[in-house]
Amino acid sequence: MKPKNKFQRNIVEASKNLQPLTSKQIQWGLEHSINHVGHKSAKKIVTCTKCGHQWKSDTKRKHEKCPHCGTRLTIHEGRKRIFNDCGYFTVITACKDYQVVRSVMVKCSLRVGKPAEYEWAEVMQRWIAPNGEHVTFTRLRQTMGTLYYDLWLFYTPLELRKENHIFNLVHSGTVCPFMSATHELRKRGFKKSFYGQSPLNFFHTLLTDNRMETLLKTGQTKLLRHFMEHPKENVEDYWQSIRICNRNGYKVHDAVTWCDYIDALKYLGKDVRNMKYVCPQNLSREHDKACRKVVERELEKEMNGNTPKFLSKEHCYLLSKGRFFGLSFSDGVICVKVIESVKDMILEGRAMHHCVGRYHTKKDSLILSATINGKRIETVEVSLSQMKVVQCRGVCNSNTEYHDRIIKLVEDNAEQIRQRMKQVA
Repeated sequence: MKPKNKFQRNIVEASKNLQPLTSKQIQWGLEHSINHVGHKSAKKIVTCTKCGHQWKSDTKRKHEKCPHCGTRLTIHEGRKRIFNDCGYFTVITACKDYQVVRSVMVKCSLRVGKPAEYEWAEVMQRWIAPNGEHVTFTRLRQTMGTLYYDLWLFYTPLELRKENHIFNLVHSGTVCPFMSATHELRKRGFKKSFYGQSPLNFFHTLLTDNRMETLLKTGQTKLLRHFMEHPKENVEDYWQSIRICNRNGYKVHDAVTWCDYIDALKYLGKDVRNMKYVCPQNLSREHDKACRKVVERELEKEMNGNTPKFLSKEHCYLLSKGRFFGLSFSDGVICVKVIESVKDMILEGRAMHHCVGRYHTKKDSLILSATINGKRIETVEVSLSQMKVVQCRGVCNSNTEYHDRIIKLVEDNAEQIRQRMKQVA
């Protein structure tokens, strides 16, 4: 694709000065982007498929370290002797005033008794300007008759391409530590950590939102990660309270609970710019106390009768989440069911002593109740955009012995939720 404006032309010209990847970066990527296998024979002889070294092992561990090359191996027992794997690693490079996120794909052939054979190519570059705007260079992909996004044609050149949502999927989280950053990013507080975000998203947010820069520089990294992972939650709604925290040196260690707590304070009419409220020494205790008051107030309104305002809430909840009503799944012991009314949600919050009673207004959330023999165990919040469990809390926001089992049950049945989303509300 030919550059269509001055911005693209400048980047195409700058790309001619981009230095090739160093041998040190490539070697690191080959070692960390591939899941190397340790083949264990019937005689308990383990063979490292990376270097070919053999040793005897009587352990039953799923992972072992090769005593010769130090590679972490996934142990495979069986007759299979050929393993193929592919992966990505990311290299962060500065070129003039542009930050470049470079994605390298690695293909690896692993054969028992022979050293690993690698094939690699730099398949994509995201060029980011100081103002956060970006363009993408990629190789061509084999797209005819397939939906896979990683069928890159290594022999094609890296060229400027039209933006495609597929490009955002090419990120493994394996980022080479040997990197260089632009002066603009260093000035905004970037110090090699991405806090679980893709480099492109992190750089774009940091360059375009001064509030995120402030969170990074003041060490409020839990809040930074929370707002980046939940873009539908507006940081501006909490900014006055965050400023009070920064002014008093208060660090938020549980962003989800703290934001819920601030929402509860607003509902109760408290001053969210008062250090006494927004910087609690015991966040969990103050959060539970505020949420009990919220539930009691909601319950009072509900018990006053079917007021037009309350009926309006029920109607809005029905329109928003009605397609999920009746949805439930069980593993034989635990039953997880969608909460089907605002009244039931308020009662759930009161019984469990947490703040779910006001979650009926959350557009991106689906609230479910996990029970055993009709007894409430934990309340589950699922993000409909990410299709994963955001929160799973028992009484007073504690975790029960069934916590991990409940999360697995919900996420294993995420496809049922996804199918309901396709229905017309």
